[in-house]
Amino acid sequence: MDADVKMSTLVAEPRQTAGLTVLLIEDNPVDARMISALLKAPSSVLQFRNVARLADALKLLRMEDPDVILLDLNLEDSAGYQTFYTVRQASSRAALLVLSGSDDEELAIRTVREGAQDYLVKGSFDGKLLKRAIRYALERKRAEEALRQSEATVRAIFENSLDGIVIFDSDGICVEVNAAAASLMDVHRADLAGHRLCDYCQEGFKEEWKRLQKCDAARGQFWLQLRNGERRLVDYCFTANILPGQHLAMLRDITEQQSLEERLRQSQKMEAVGRLAGGVAHDFNNILGIISGYAELLQLNSQREDERGRAEKIIGATEKASSLTRQLLAFGRKQVMTLQLLDLAHVMQGLSSMVDCLMSAEVQINIQAEEHLGFVRADQSQVEQVIMNLATNAREAMPEGGTLSITIASCQSLGNQPELPAGEYVRLTVSDTGTGMLPEVQSRIFEPFFTTKRTGSGLGLSTVYGIVKQSGGYITVESQPQRGSTFNVYLPVVAANTMPVAPLPAPAAVDVSGDETILLVDNEDDLRSAATEYLESCGYRVLTAADGKEAIDISDKYDGVISLLISDIVMPKMNGRGLVEHIRKTRPETRILMISGYADDVVSRHGISLEPACFLQKPFTFHALSAKIRTILDKDSN
Repeated sequence: MDADVKMSTLVAEPRQTAGLTVLLIEDNPVDARMISALLKAPSSVLQFRNVARLADALKLLRMEDPDVILLDLNLEDSAGYQTFYTVRQASSRAALLVLSGSDDEELAIRTVREGAQDYLVKGSFDGKLLKRAIRYALERKRAEEALRQSEATVRAIFENSLDGIVIFDSDGICVEVNAAAASLMDVHRADLAGHRLCDYCQEGFKEEWKRLQKCDAARGQFWLQLRNGERRLVDYCFTANILPGQHLAMLRDITEQQSLEERLRQSQKMEAVGRLAGGVAHDFNNILGIISGYAELLQLNSQREDERGRAEKIIGATEKASSLTRQLLAFGRKQVMTLQLLDLAHVMQGLSSMVDCLMSAEVQINIQAEEHLGFVRADQSQVEQVIMNLATNAREAMPEGGTLSITIASCQSLGNQPELPAGEYVRLTVSDTGTGMLPEVQSRIFEPFFTTKRTGSGLGLSTVYGIVKQSGGYITVESQPQRGSTFNVYLPVVAANTMPVAPLPAPAAVDVSGDETILLVDNEDDLRSAATEYLESCGYRVLTAADGKEAIDISDKYDGVISLLISDIVMPKMNGRGLVEHIRKTRPETRILMISGYADDVVSRHGISLEPACFLQKPFTFHALSAKIRTILDKDSN
């Protein structure tokens, strides 16, 4: 009895449940009792049930799901293979053992092939053999279920993977592909199967394929040529012999990723150029300040007319050099926004030579500007950047040459255009005869980092859009493929211009003298000396320091009133921020004027809270410096 119970327990082990259910479909009562006796059933670990008719069995299987079915093929209401087929369809989960009275080898093979775990002939087995057969049937069934689950999982991964998966033979012919691979190659799955993967790749991949045939695994990239002419960059992972004579390739489209990485590199490069431009401008502006300062002193102190004339020419040359630094900063996007009244025709006149240098020899340039259009309020360096960016965009659209037209004219809007409110504008039009744009491209051209060029940063037109909007203007674009593009920039007219364009006259003479004490801090010795000499000639008492730390020592030791601190921002030992914080704590009555050769938003970037009127951009004339000093001090005294 103990041996029988132990055997019954062995039968139940694979299922790992409290009981094992066995259904015997047998119409012979003698055979049914014999099989029940062989199994020692029922028991605590084996639940046994017997039905004699197929109809009863089907009814029971609809309500219950036994672990094992012992099936006699010849019943009252069914016989032979049809009995097996019907029961197999009704219960695919159960382990099925055929118990037959005939030793039909052909029938045995067929039933086992189609799902029976074993075929036993009645009278040829005892209880031990029957229990072993049941146990093995359960184990095989469990293995089959695990295999099916594994296959289903693999198939689900294969079909739903976002990466393309291709299985191909040693000749490179695709045996099976998933939907992602077919979508990547822009073909139907049925069309791809049976063809070589190399047929869809550009010429260089055939050599790569020869190399792969000698590898167990490899990674790389190749260019895919689609039927519509588009090229896609594909990253692949190759594994050889996943099955005998079959290889696996995982494919991923990285065209957009590469484009984003390229844009990031371009953006970083432009940022580096911008930092370089800022640094160059700082040093260059300091040098220009020294030249301009001493030329101004020479002009003020010279008694000879010819010497004053030479000094005036030097000052004029420094002003032109200063405009060059503004254009350099426009390229690096590091300019300070200084609003002023501008005549766009005059700005364009000064920029025409740079536009000529920017275009290739194959591009014809046509510039037209009406006179007396009125003034607009904008930053000159930023307006120059708008023109240069639009011209650069036009040049890129005409790789084989063409015509660039820049027109500046007046425009009156009645408000019947949704993108242009009613008002009077100066319209800057930049048009080309280049490749043009599709509507879907036009809708995105002002988005940051959007570009259709491989080497573009995608920031040029977005910068143009930002500058125009910041200046209170509007921008529109018209374009058709192969028919060029036209950009219209509208800036509101804020003041009439009824006089011919001429150089702005020198400011009227004002009293710039004073007797206050000024603390002047700048690490450029020559500029500091020239400024000191000029300010002392105006009557000021000037204390000088080469850096913030020296300025603090002077301020702490000086017993008198310091009316104004004039300080550079970027200095060694201690920068302008630390100096300003100390002066505000120890001398709250002292006014502050910051100066800098950097052309970015250096004041706020260094964390200095300051009104815009208390900042002066280098290079500056001493007249402008003294006028700024009087503005700050007189405003405070009032």
